[in-house]
Amino acid sequence: MVVSTVNPTAPMPVTPIFNPTGNDSVENRTIWFGNTTNLMQLNDVRYNWAVGLYQQMRENFWIK
Repeated sequence: MVVSTVNPTAPMPVTPIFNPTGNDSVENRTIWFGNTTNLMQLNDVRYNWAVGLYQQMRENFWIK
């Protein structure tokens, strides 16, 4: 069993709003502590099941 110690008072690293040197490849995307460009890539997703779900949500959106 691996036990890691986390310091809850340590600040999270600051990431810029736009990171021009980031890596947007699907293999390198993470939710936390990634090195992405911070732009949403909704047409190039990591999980195949999310493509159909995103398209269905987009088709079911109506503006009143």
